Amino acid sequence: MNKICFHFQISQPYRLRTYRFFDINQNHDYFDDYQNHYLTQRLAERCYLPANKMMLELIRKYPDQFKLSFSLSGSSIMLFKNYCPEVIESFKELIATGNVEITGSTFTHSIAALHGKEAFLEQVRKQEELLAETFGVKPVSFCNTEVIYSDEIGEWLGDAGYRVVLTEGARHILGWKSPSYLYCNPYQTDVRLLLRTYRLCDDITLRFNDQNWDQYPLTADKYLRFLDNSNLSGDAPFINLFWDYETIGEHYTEDTGIFDFFKSLIAQMVNNPNYSFITPKEVIDLETTVSTIHIPWPISCSGEEKDTNEWIGNELQQEAFQQLFKIEDLYQKSTNEEAKLSWLRLQGADHFNFMSSKWFGHRFVKRNFEVYASPYQAFINYMNVLNDIKIQLEQ
Repeated sequence: MNKICFHFQISQPYRLRTYRFFDINQNHDYFDDYQNHYLTQRLAERCYLPANKMMLELIRKYPDQFKLSFSLSGSSIMLFKNYCPEVIESFKELIATGNVEITGSTFTHSIAALHGKEAFLEQVRKQEELLAETFGVKPVSFCNTEVIYSDEIGEWLGDAGYRVVLTEGARHILGWKSPSYLYCNPYQTDVRLLLRTYRLCDDITLRFNDQNWDQYPLTADKYLRFLDNSNLSGDAPFINLFWDYETIGEHYTEDTGIFDFFKSLIAQMVNNPNYSFITPKEVIDLETTVSTIHIPWPISCSGEEKDTNEWIGNELQQEAFQQLFKIEDLYQKSTNEEAKLSWLRLQGADHFNFMSSKWFGHRFVKRNFEVYASPYQAFINYMNVLNDIKIQLEQ
């Protein structure tokens, strides 16, 4: 029997307002309250509230069969608290069923793992505090920003007490191996790895509404055939399906049939004897054979390459990243809590995504809320904010 792991990642940043050079050391209001309010409400109405309602109805209909997990960045949780608290309440309802796991993640959807252990674990610790305060949960499994992972990151998470990590089933790492088996970190063998079956995920994320795709339209029946064909030997125990939650309702709006697709897919899965749902933390107690896998450099879910070039691939991003963490010591010494929180928010992957030239000029789901005319403008705005935060931390 195949165990299906459904996981959804939720990450919305605090978007920066237009911050000019002459604002530095004059104005410490960095974030665009209007855009943050508008986009949080829009996403709640299109995605989070109706999708949570759908998941809750499915859990109540199949209480012994349907399970899933979420990772919610701390920035997203704080935006919900500020602008749409009913989203928080809807997640509390889901958690109360016992069929929903909230995994660990970073506080601000941070890419600090690409810098070093101390900055990364600061993000992890602050996220744990927020999850305990908001939902009363203590996670034992972890989904990093954009599923970024390496052997070293796995070691850090093992030291922090995590037992399961979700990451990408990158082809250049797996070689002949299948992502449908359970793996472990080579140095922390207690840290188990669930690898995303990205081709099956991309069939929904990238191709669900693509009329040029030879499999269009995608139906639940057809997708189940894809699942069956992905495991021709019949003995691979896991199928790990991780998506951005915004796929349901935002990237694909209700009129595309995305809600009906997921309802039908889940209904067919729970009634199929070949499949059963599992949450990440449940693999800890399984006696499934674990094989070591070596991931010496960071991988992610980005593009075909599954690398980190989407965030630190060009000179603008590398300069911003370097300057951001140059002031890490100032963060540690400062007592200015507002400036410290702003520095943590600047670590968010989205800010670096806006500077990316990887997808520039092309429609891509992660650029739906682009606010800059060019990567260069995103860089200039970001650096102006960073320079003012540095001054505030120094004071």
